[in-house]
Amino acid sequence: MATGSVKWFNSTKGYGFIEPEDGGKDVF
Repeated sequence: MATGSVKWFNSTKGYGFIEPEDGGKDVF
């Protein structure tokens, strides 16, 4: 399982982006 930190999250719409620890592309 990939790990990372939340870049931003919109709780109203229920989605956001995660920045992977391995430096890959951001995850939607």
